[in-house]
Amino acid sequence: MRISIFKTSVHRFAITMLCSLISLSAQADVNHYFSTIKQDPNALYVFLKAMPKGGELHYHLAGGAYPEVMLDLAAKGPYCLDKANYSVSNGKNCAASALATNDALYEQYLQAWSLKNFTATNESAEEHFFASFYKFMPIVADHEAELLADVLKRAGSQNEQYMEISIIPDNAQSASFANLVKDKKSYAEKLAALQNSKAFNDNIQKTITDGRNIIEKAHTLLGCNTNPQAEGCNVTVRFQYYILRQLPEDAFFAMAVNAFAVAKSSPDFVGINLVQQEDVPAALKPYKQQMQVLDFLHQQYPSVHISLHAGELSPSAVAPADLRFHIHDAVIVGHAERIGHGVDITYEDNAEALTKMMAQKKIAVEVNLTSNDWLVNAKGAAHPLHYYLDHQVPVVLSTDDEGILRTNLTREYVRAVMEQHLDYQQLKAISRNAITYSFLPADEKARLQQQLDEKLQQFEVAYANG
Repeated sequence: MRISIFKTSVHRFAITMLCSLISLSAQADVNHYFSTIKQDPNALYVFLKAMPKGGELHYHLAGGAYPEVMLDLAAKGPYCLDKANYSVSNGKNCAASALATNDALYEQYLQAWSLKNFTATNESAEEHFFASFYKFMPIVADHEAELLADVLKRAGSQNEQYMEISIIPDNAQSASFANLVKDKKSYAEKLAALQNSKAFNDNIQKTITDGRNIIEKAHTLLGCNTNPQAEGCNVTVRFQYYILRQLPEDAFFAMAVNAFAVAKSSPDFVGINLVQQEDVPAALKPYKQQMQVLDFLHQQYPSVHISLHAGELSPSAVAPADLRFHIHDAVIVGHAERIGHGVDITYEDNAEALTKMMAQKKIAVEVNLTSNDWLVNAKGAAHPLHYYLDHQVPVVLSTDDEGILRTNLTREYVRAVMEQHLDYQQLKAISRNAITYSFLPADEKARLQQQLDEKLQQFEVAYANG
């Protein structure tokens, strides 16, 4: 019996060693092949599209959906067109149906809703980008499930495993409860006023219910119920509830409480975030006060994960003083576990100490290369990606708003190679980081990580075998 057990153990060890040798050989072959195509964007795209990717942690549903999808929804109505500014609004018997037959009008709207063919004239790329959201938001509010289905299908085609998507299913209705807190002096009093409001608690529950319904309807549209292997159905999705940083103080507070309460109670919402343009007065002036709000709510809801857009700033857009503390305060005061963009890191006070601390605490940075190029003119050697990598700060690659920016995750990986000169092993680590630094529960994170590692091994063996 002991001999049998011994033989079995030796057999298993031999199989394990053989698999390890095959895996190491495959990695060597893939690394060699990668070195031969790293200057060829076309070959890179084919290779990297097939490469299994952990996914995206910095993604906005409103900007991630391609405008073509929204325009098709608009043409089916009921929406009105405002041709003066290329926006749509809710309304019956309006001209939105013309989008289906008028190619010139369709193209004008497409360019107004994205950076397609954009050239700076009366507005910058950043201004055009942020203005586009207001033009199509009625469609986003009405069709979140349809847009999510499109996003998941595209993610599936890119071999992504997971997406963490920023949404507000209540369409910022939570901000309307600002009147409940306007006369309260302390954060504790403001919080109590909201928690004691039946209408506010109903809004929390509605947000949770709507979030679940969006996922279920998207899966139905994809056909996941009858064909679980359909494209997009194998992409795990979770939400972040985002807070509008340009709101007045009391509206911001109410929306933030809604965000934390939803993220605490719903398994579909794994964290909270702040959005909107960071380099305008409406966002710059209240920044420190908003971090204090997040600090207070973190104490009340310590289990809620926090990822914050911070440092999406350029020295040409803001005064030097505004470049010195946004990432620091997001991490230290706002308790951010991940930083979105983080482009101005080298302009921060004590940048070396800050990045050392981020590395020690494993605070990942969500890098969005195309977005950073268009919106804050950070690209090539001027982009801080290598600064983070050199300081052992974990990074992930995301598209940010792939629909408006006309990109996808594979193109971000290609850009990371062509412009940032990353090698295959760095891309592989970044791919794994998208799950490692996700806000998923530990058991689900472990399952997805194992799934990704198995797919990466199969991918490498397949390339090694030609």
